[in-house]
Amino acid sequence: MRRLAVLAAVLVAGVAAFVALRAMRAQGSSTSSFAVVFDDARGLIPGQLVKIAGAQAGQITNVSVIKQGGAFRARIVGTVGTQFMPFHTNATCTIKPQGLIAENFVECDPGGPPAPVLRPQHGQPPTVPVKNTTEPVSLLDLFNIFNVPTRERVSMLIDELGIGTAARGQDFNAILYRANPALALARQVIGILARQKAQLASILDATNTIAQQAAAHTGAAQQFIDRAAALSATTAAHRGALELAIRRLPGLLAAAQPSLAQLDVVAREGTPLLLQLHAAVPWLQRVASDLGPFVAAAKPGLAKLSAALARAIPAIRQVTPLVAALRAYTKRSLPKTKLSGRLFTSLQDSGFLENFLGIIYYVDASLARYDSNSHLLDISLLDIQNGKCSVYASKPVAGCGANYGSAPASASTAIGSNRGSTRGTASSTTTPAPGASKPLSQAFPNLMDYLLK
Repeated sequence: MRRLAVLAAVLVAGVAAFVALRAMRAQGSSTSSFAVVFDDARGLIPGQLVKIAGAQAGQITNVSVIKQGGAFRARIVGTVGTQFMPFHTNATCTIKPQGLIAENFVECDPGGPPAPVLRPQHGQPPTVPVKNTTEPVSLLDLFNIFNVPTRERVSMLIDELGIGTAARGQDFNAILYRANPALALARQVIGILARQKAQLASILDATNTIAQQAAAHTGAAQQFIDRAAALSATTAAHRGALELAIRRLPGLLAAAQPSLAQLDVVAREGTPLLLQLHAAVPWLQRVASDLGPFVAAAKPGLAKLSAALARAIPAIRQVTPLVAALRAYTKRSLPKTKLSGRLFTSLQDSGFLENFLGIIYYVDASLARYDSNSHLLDISLLDIQNGKCSVYASKPVAGCGANYGSAPASASTAIGSNRGSTRGTASSTTTPAPGASKPLSQAFPNLMDYLLK
């Protein structure tokens, strides 16, 4: 019957572990490895459960024996969901039984700040040291005492205890300290109370004042107690939902951590904006009050704008190809336009326009016929085929004369029958008659100098 009970308990624990692992896989949570060093494995094997805060967090993957500090110890490697990581240097682990005769599991507390985070070392995952682990005495250990006759067992225990503890009092004290969680917790509580002695003294001194205030408000105190009792009853009625929420809380916190970080950034960066909005509230209220009349006045204009857009859309569609062509032409002509701009700027800086106009002026002046009254441009230069009026002559040539008024075309009054008839040859030194043309060298003494610049 005892074997059947043990087998049934093992099957129940295995089914629970399988269901827990399937639930963890269904949630799609990733896992992380960690290790714990115990004085004794207490029958732990791979596949058994790892719990954190009473919730199933993972399973044991490996159990090995290591030599540490001159003694052999059990090294337990397990995996838990990443929401339970990281483990800190104040993390603690203990071995607990599932029931009176059921298999054991590992219960861990990951610890927390301000203690630093445990880091992997020498290729091993973060490891909880043996000083932070405990192994409570199980009921099976007590039953095993009676497997042999009591007298022989007691004698063996005394002998082995004397041999095992000889000259190792400090090690024995350390084992007792880790083997009894109550002693370790009591020592922690005593240390906390010693550090907070001044605060405790202040609390004790204020007890009389608190009692006096409570006595003066007995009705309010009774009402508070009644409401606390109702709250406790409501909480007890929903303990199943609360337990489920506590189990899901680590995953929720892990999923919400990135969003909370972003929310913190938004809160910091949004504070100046909120201050500006607060300062702009009066103006916003004014705009909101003026928006109604503005909308009422804008409705007729919007209606006419709709009609205008309806008429303008066909024109816009017709103009679109022209705009596209202009855009393409502008894009193609842009390099040449830039080059032309540089050319015009260079010509302007070098005085091209003024010099060019000067050349035109002096050329026109050199070709013009003039008398005492005015000048006349000689357009006979365009007579290329005839050419008789384009050569120098010392006498008037028929058909090449040009006169102002009705004066006869004589040698003394003619402005010139051709380019050189009234001006003479280049070697002529005669003085021209009144009203006749002057020699080119006398009319424009600086022309050749200008042209040769």
